Amino acid sequence: VRSSAASDVYKRQVSTQSTGTNMAAAKENEQYLPELKKVLALSIDEQARAFLRAFVTDFQGKFEHVLDVVEEFRTYLSEGSTQLDEIQAHRFLEKKGEAATVVEFREQMKSIDVDFNKRVSVLEYLLFKYKKSLKQFFEAKPNEGLLKQLDEAINKYQEVFREKKEREQKIAHLESLVAQGGKEAAKAKAELMALKSHDPAKDTSNEISALAAKLKAKRALADPKAAEEQAFKEEQERVAAEQKRKEDEEKKKKEESRKKLQERAKAFQG
Repeated sequence: VRSSAASDVYKRQVSTQSTGTNMAAAKENEQYLPELKKVLALSIDEQARAFLRAFVTDFQGKFEHVLDVVEEFRTYLSEGSTQLDEIQAHRFLEKKGEAATVVEFREQMKSIDVDFNKRVSVLEYLLFKYKKSLKQFFEAKPNEGLLKQLDEAINKYQEVFREKKEREQKIAHLESLVAQGGKEAAKAKAELMALKSHDPAKDTSNEISALAAKLKAKRALADPKAAEEQAFKEEQERVAAEQKRKEDEEKKKKEESRKKLQERAKAFQG
């Protein structure tokens, strides 16, 4: 009994400390709430990108872990929504092993729900999961060279796996139509055969390309200065190539114009 009583006292102490911490955090967060509302109006993909851009050096070579968390978060959302309500949030946190009981969930919500609307956005969850503050998020000054590499890697990663997921969903839908039989079955079967006969070499190639982009970002994160210099060099090369293209185009136009004048001159002489 004494042990149980001591445990209850400890829990009350922890709860009191947690409340004090939450109040201090809430006061610090107040100044960032107007800007936070703007970010929370974005799609969950854009929120995730904003988070990764702010903390680019923390996720060297492992940004896909954050994107995987975002995809899992997405499965708990209602259609058209970008935030979890309290019931959805409880289920999500329970699944992640972060809130087993209602009491634990309410304590976690105090830490996660930084705008106090009793809903959880993916940005709020990521800040909570990776122990980041709004101050750190809004005052981050990431290296521009790293951001370029990160954006390229994220774009490629999302493109490859979005296409793969869409294909898998379409196959599942067609298989369901075939199993049901009826008028649509024959058409669905033909479409299914065509889809399954698709050469997966392209998918494999894309996945390798996505992996290469990830490794490139990882190398950039390991040496920020080199990444920035490389980004500058690539930009200089792009500008030079564009300039050469314009010069070649202009040269070609002048040459064509000269030929036309010569042809006209010959015509008059004739």
